[in-house]
Amino acid sequence: MKRTFVFFAGLCLLLFQACATHRSVSESKSEKRDREKETRAVAMHWLELVDAGKYAEAYQEEPERLRAATTEAQFRRSMEGRRAPFGRVLSRKFIGAAFTRKLTGSPDGHYESILFRTSFEHKAVAAERVILAHESGQWRVVDYRVY
Repeated sequence: MKRTFVFFAGLCLLLFQACATHRSVSESKSEKRDREKETRAVAMHWLELVDAGKYAEAYQEEPERLRAATTEAQFRRSMEGRRAPFGRVLSRKFIGAAFTRKLTGSPDGHYESILFRTSFEHKAVAAERVILAHESGQWRVVDYRVY
């Protein structure tokens, strides 16, 4: 009788842990969805500034640590060099997002990489990657690439 009780008590504990684990996974999925929604909105806002040639405003959206390392003029030249050859944006579609705590050349932190399929005036099929970092309580763009 004691063995049966111990067996069922152990089984109940295992099932309870499984339910608790399932609940935390569900919360993680919800948190992931919320984070992706937030970071995608920040990335889109930043891309719209760049699309409009509002480089000074886009520069101000970067983290302070990056602004301390480059001037606004350097940022402007860099963005003009990256974007001008492609022409204006014809379409942009969200492809996906990935979260990481490590980013080459950056301190460990909270990073989200957002990928878009973009069609430009002079490049029909391209990919844009916007990487954001969560610093000082908000998401900010730390890197941008066109492939």
